[in-house]
Order: sequence, then C-alpha cells, then structure tokens
Amino acid sequence: MTEFPFDTTYDPAMPVCDVVLTAPPTGRNVELTAIIDTGADGTMIPVEHLQQIGARRAFEAGLRSQWGERRTVFLYLVDLQIAELTLPGIYVVGDELGDEVVLGRNVLNELRLLLDGPAALTQLLNDTDGTG
Repeated sequence: MTEFPFDTTYDPAMPVCDVVLTAPPTGRNVELTAIIDTGADGTMIPVEHLQQIGARRAFEAGLRSQWGERRTVFLYLVDLQIAELTLPGIYVVGDELGDEVVLGRNVLNELRLLLDGPAALTQLLNDTDGTG
C-alpha cells in the first residue's frame, strides 16, 4: 500500500498523489502532483508538461465543462505511473488553460483507492483484497 497525504494548501484539503508521465515515443518523463477528482470524466494535463516530455497529439475531441461550456481539445497518449503501478497507453486531455494535473475516472477506475477524509490521506491499495 502507498499513502499520499491530502494537500492542505486547499480549503478543504484536497486528495492528491504523485504521478510520473512518460511519452512513449521519446521515453522522457516528468514527475507531477495530481489532484484526484472522482467527478472528472478524464485526466487533464497542462500542455506545457506534455510538450516538455515530447508527447504527441493523438486526436481532437470535444470537452464540456461543469458549467456546460464546450471547447475543442487535443488528446495525448502517455504512460502514467503511480507508485509501483504503471498504466500504459492512457489518453489525457492537453489543458491549455489550467496549471493543475487532474486525475479523472479514466485513470481512477483502474485503481483501488481509499480516500480517507478524516485522516487527510489517500491510500493506493496494491492487492486485490483491499488490505494493502
């Protein structure tokens, strides 16, 4: 089991975890802290980080914000590592407007996570029975 403390610079404290993004064509990577957002459909990465590792645009898609605004975005294909777990071939939205990494359900649905609000701690469970 791997544990990540909530980020207390947010009010209320925000569940976060450390991730490593790797661009398959280049092998370059970047280590980032990501917000865990169970309400986000997809994972968003600021474009500057994707450009830094040489990730290539895969295709264009439409994005609708929680306020109903629509805009065109580009999806990038990356490998994403959290602790000892690597998720190859994950499509992420290149965010040209924001500066935060947001892990959405396209990644979260691949993980066994425990968000422990009272302890301000996120636990990434490494096994199948949930004991860590």
